[in-house]
Order: sequence, then structure tokens, then C-alpha cells
Amino acid sequence: MADEKNGDLGDALSRDWEQTKSDLPGLDGKDLDQDVDDTVKQAAGKESAPPEGEPNSD
Repeated sequence: MADEKNGDLGDALSRDWEQTKSDLPGLDGKDLDQDVDDTVKQAAGKESAPPEGEPNSD
């Protein structure tokens, strides 16, 4: 179970970083419609992260 939580945390933080790069000028990132609420829910395992590269659904 600990490995599953670490996977959730890693996926959430990876998506957050990709969104941050998208939001900042001069960095190449993909807009994943990821905000802090999405990151916290995904890291806590309360919400699944979409497949890699796919934006969050509204």
C-alpha cells in the first residue's frame, strides 16, 4: 500500500511540475488544467490522475 501512495504522490507532483512549466514563460510544459486542488486530491489518493499527458476533466 505504501508503494501505491508513493505512486500517487509522484504522479501528482509530476503533473503539478508540468503545469507549472506551462504557466511560466520560457519553459516548455503542457497545460494539464492542473491546480493545487487536483494535486492534493491526487497525492492523497482521493482522485486518480488522468493518463500521462492528458488534461484533468472539468
